[in-house]
Amino acid sequence: MCGIVAYIGPKKTAAQIVFQGLKKLEYRGYDSWGVAVKPFKANQLRIEKRIGKIGQAKLRLPQGNLAIGHTRWATHGGVTNTNAHPHLDCQKKLAVIHNGIVENYQALRQGLKNRGHLFTSETDTEVVAHLIEEKLKKESVEKAVFSSFKNLVGSNAIAILDLTSEKIIACRDGSPLVVGVGKDEYFLASDVTPFLPYTKKALFLNDGEAVVLSKKGVKLYDFKTGREKKYRLKIIDWQIEDAQKAGYPHFLIKEIMEQKKTIPQTAFLNEAVIKDLALEIKKKRKVFLTACGTAAYCALAAEYFFAKEGINVASYGAYEFLPFVDFCDQNSFLIAISQSGETADTLIAAKKAKAKGAKIVVLVNAVGSTLERMADYVLSVGAGPEIAVVSTKAFTSQLTTLYLLSRAITGKYLSAKKQIANLKSRLTRWLNKNLQQKIINLAKKLKDHQDIYLIGKHLNYPGVLEIALKIKETSYLHSEAFASGELKHGVISLIQKGTPCIVLANLEGETRREVLSSATELKSRGAKIIGISPLNAPEFDEYIKTPDLGDLTILGNVIVGQLLGYYLAIGCGCDPDKPRNLAKSVTVK
Repeated sequence: MCGIVAYIGPKKTAAQIVFQGLKKLEYRGYDSWGVAVKPFKANQLRIEKRIGKIGQAKLRLPQGNLAIGHTRWATHGGVTNTNAHPHLDCQKKLAVIHNGIVENYQALRQGLKNRGHLFTSETDTEVVAHLIEEKLKKESVEKAVFSSFKNLVGSNAIAILDLTSEKIIACRDGSPLVVGVGKDEYFLASDVTPFLPYTKKALFLNDGEAVVLSKKGVKLYDFKTGREKKYRLKIIDWQIEDAQKAGYPHFLIKEIMEQKKTIPQTAFLNEAVIKDLALEIKKKRKVFLTACGTAAYCALAAEYFFAKEGINVASYGAYEFLPFVDFCDQNSFLIAISQSGETADTLIAAKKAKAKGAKIVVLVNAVGSTLERMADYVLSVGAGPEIAVVSTKAFTSQLTTLYLLSRAITGKYLSAKKQIANLKSRLTRWLNKNLQQKIINLAKKLKDHQDIYLIGKHLNYPGVLEIALKIKETSYLHSEAFASGELKHGVISLIQKGTPCIVLANLEGETRREVLSSATELKSRGAKIIGISPLNAPEFDEYIKTPDLGDLTILGNVIVGQLLGYYLAIGCGCDPDKPRNLAKSVTVK
């Protein structure tokens, strides 16, 4: 959801440091943005905030060495300059930024209005500024912030810039916050990317924790008790270049092309954890998988991997997991999959399963996440920062990691490891400019169609679900995926003359024959068939060749879908990195 950035230190360009940091967090929300700074020798804070994307904006704030900023994904109040963060108290000495939803804001707002506070926005966030202002009449700023935060209902993170004490105070309960510790300078952000150019030392806040940043350093607290806590810093191994475009026009195409490297490198990660998990699962323990969005399709594909090895697992969308949580017990594993490790519904599912006694296994890409810190086993997929809102390389790295685990359970870990490591040369040869041009040509033919349908069978069923999602996310075209066997049960009524239908097929076998038979049925009703497969077929009107990777052929098939989504976005005039209405990390229910 929304992105938070703050800076305190000796540099006079605090507002610009925060402004540049917000550009790295725009994937978390791009309805509006704003920065607050304490100018030198000023008795009021200065704010600049605007609607729209921050990418090409210019900042006109004065110098100062203390600033906070925010990029917004709107929840309460329309997308207006007034509703953009930061929000001020009545005296303009407190600035507040916020990620989450204050569920009881209306009652708090009315009570503060009765005490004479004047509100200028429609947001739930502005309540926090006035609530702290009211409590400051009797309490220190730290106590006022902590007690105000305890009054908020919902999953939230807040950061406050206080002009009087020259401190930045932040609290977390449900939305991520991380502190960067440099040489006599300190940063606060929703993730590590804004401060990677300055430091790789980080302190990740847990729920129930607060932090106070001043020119003297960092102090960590339990905001419920007010007691100070000791902490250890973590060293972040991401490189600055990982969060930059590296010459590509968009992050999305960069991250798609990086899969030539990120997929094969999963063969060399997590070996000890995978082998340990495999031994435990082999003891006839129950296994559940849960995730949201793209990660949920990864979980569904993994079901097929495990089934082929004779292992019965069940996958659930995390948003629908709670009716089934009673099946979890001390003999269960819940594998929770999330790029960010902060997905609200996935966190709720993991917490409920853990309360039932299940061991929690986490597949995560981002470092230092909440899921990672609550897990019994962590499988870090190591794909590096994913800046585009649309997930690509995290999906394929998670999928190959689960493939390794499924094979490890039946004693095939080494052969699976070798298979994945060998993908580097095959993907490099295939994922080239010639392939891109073919997909560009296909995108030109598809961009003006109202509907695109996709079919697949077995492993290619989650494959078509994921490709349909990519097309929807990037280009806003209506795309819908079905298991090929569903055609005769109503779906085929959607087909008209010229309707584009994408068909995923593997190299050989009964599955291929059944899918091609379904393609023939579609074609006989006027559909235009687009085949994505290692082998061409007479049924295909258009054909995109993918490498034959056995059960991992799904990887190449999905990568074609990712590229198609990217080029459809370009052709439709959409921003492929920042689709409308979407945010990278969904940290609220």
